[in-house]
Order: sequence, then structure tokens, then C-alpha cells
Amino acid sequence: MSGGVKRVETFCANAGMEEGSPLRLALVTVMQTAETASEAVRGGARGLTPEGEAELIHRVAQAATFATQREADRIVRRSSFTTAAMLAMAGLVLAGAGYGVGRWDGARQGAAALEGATFLAQVAALNDARVLADKCRRTQRQEKGGVACDLPPVWVRR
Repeated sequence: MSGGVKRVETFCANAGMEEGSPLRLALVTVMQTAETASEAVRGGARGLTPEGEAELIHRVAQAATFATQREADRIVRRSSFTTAAMLAMAGLVLAGAGYGVGRWDGARQGAAALEGATFLAQVAALNDARVLADKCRRTQRQEKGGVACDLPPVWVRR
């Protein structure tokens, strides 16, 4: 393994990429290809001029860049689709749970509110509000940070 490939392997390991990651394999392959091409043209191999060597290295680098970008785009698309599907599923589950809890709590709250209103209506109908208010004013006292009073017997049912 050459120095460049070792550096790429180290960078990938530090980034937390798994051994079988497609992007990691693409990066290592690109580095191996670039090093092989560089060795092939080093020192004027096969009669290439310095300009020809530079052009060959430039083309290999472009091809490697294109292959790596294509692989990265494929991984990002697959990852984005998976993430979007999971988020959509989570949204549907949360919406369903919210609907169910809302229906249950609404029914429970509605019944309690109706019972409370019915009770107060019965108290108002069966008792003289003026007598209750006078008795409360006469027996007012401070208690637990508020004002309390004693009421005479209150009719809740007859």
C-alpha cells in the first residue's frame, strides 16, 4: 500500500467510515489509479513529453473526480430518500397518535365540563344567591394566600 492510499485509509477511518463503505472504496480506488498513472508517466515513461505527462495526469484526476462525485451523489440520494421516508413515517405516526389522544382527551374533557356546568346550574336553581353571598361576606378570612368564607348549607339536589 502506497503513502497516498494509506493517508486516504487513515482519513476514512478517522471519519468513521466502515471498511465496506462504497465511498471509502471509491476514494481508495481513485487514489490507487492516480498513483499508478503518476508512476507510469514519471520520468518520461513511454516517450511522453512533459506537457503530455501533465495532460495525462490532469485527465486521470478529472476522471477520478467525476467517479468520486458520482458515487458520493448516489450515496447522498439514497441516504436522503431513506431519511425522507423515515421522517414521513414518523410524521404519520405522530399525526395518528395526536389524533387519537385528541379524540380521547376531548371526549373526557367535554364530559367533565358538562358535568361541572350542570352541577353549577343545579346549585343556582336550588339556592338563593343573595343569602349565600351575604353569609360569605360576613365570614370572610385570609387563608392560604386567598380569601375563604363559610357558607350555609347549600342544596345540590332535592
